[in-house]
Amino acid sequence: MKAAVLSSLLFGLAAASPLAVNKRQDLPIEDYGAAVAAGADSSDGPPVGDAVPESAATYDPTSVAADIVAQVSDAAPADATSAELISADIKKRVAVCTTRTFNGPQVTAPADTPEAFQANTAFSDAAVAGASAASVPAGYAVVPGYENLKAAAQDPSYLTYVSSKLTSYSPAQCGALCDALSGCSSFTIFYERVPLVVSSTTQVPDKDSCPGLTTSPSATLIKCAFYGMPLIASTATNVGQFQGKFKVVYAGVTAFTKSSAPSVDGYEGPVSFGNASINAPAPVIDHGYLRVQTFGTNVPYDPSLCAASCAAQTTYNANHGTFNGQACIFFNAYILYKNGENGVFTCAYYGTPYGVAYAKNKGQFDAAGNKFTIGSSFGYYLDGHYVAK
Repeated sequence: MKAAVLSSLLFGLAAASPLAVNKRQDLPIEDYGAAVAAGADSSDGPPVGDAVPESAATYDPTSVAADIVAQVSDAAPADATSAELISADIKKRVAVCTTRTFNGPQVTAPADTPEAFQANTAFSDAAVAGASAASVPAGYAVVPGYENLKAAAQDPSYLTYVSSKLTSYSPAQCGALCDALSGCSSFTIFYERVPLVVSSTTQVPDKDSCPGLTTSPSATLIKCAFYGMPLIASTATNVGQFQGKFKVVYAGVTAFTKSSAPSVDGYEGPVSFGNASINAPAPVIDHGYLRVQTFGTNVPYDPSLCAASCAAQTTYNANHGTFNGQACIFFNAYILYKNGENGVFTCAYYGTPYGVAYAKNKGQFDAAGNKFTIGSSFGYYLDGHYVAK
């Protein structure tokens, strides 16, 4: 498991590259690799069992926004604001074995095996029921292709997980927890097969005192894992792992994502542009385009960061005469994907407002043939500057 660090590294704070006067407004594909690298050291999913304690995610949008404003204004950035999820400080000692607590039904019939666990109809029935229209939490939607799977999500926008608060497979409870969690855009709910007997200090099997064996009895945990980016089906890549010889597997994995982007104080919107970004008329430099900005993959989908950057751009333009002193009055927040994976939160800024009729850029290819596409695209207009078309 990678270290659980939320980085506030930002990329593309100036226009990603000089724009020829007749060039269309391209996607910031040259910044994509740097944004992915910024999130490379972040955890991409919850730990097995509860080896790492549940902890409140510590994403602080105010601190990250301060870094953005500082970089736009050429001021010194704030002190390091990267937040770490708490890790257990484990020291080598003689293991004391214990029977772990668990919140899901044990699977012992027809056998206590990974295959029997994943074939358990009670798990699949709960997942199908949880994804029904009557059970989907208000403000959420089931991620297409991500219902009742046997693979958990791996995504660098992972925030934290919850198990101890759950007494049943309840998407509604997980949705409420996501709503209360800063930066949370989506969550998964699932059953996890874990060893029943573990070290009391590490909460994992100990090879000497309580080893993980193929015949070790299992326990079931019901978990919710929370993410800062809208999940997509391609993130369902964790099909299990071993603790010693004990096989950890998953069942009933369903992902939910928020149906709309969050509102931002001082802005009208969000206005949905679907899976397309704004493409200003050429030459874009003469039609209000200011710049584009990409964020590390472990920075949540948070348009309030774009609003802070937009305001800083207005101040910078006024003080330095850049872009003829234009105020930033509109931004387009979206996710940039490469070959359908590794979403990068992106914001494009404008001194001219554009409506849905200009949301025409649905993707492009780079010279190597990689396909870049758009998701979760929304427009935000400074109060008084909304346009419908």
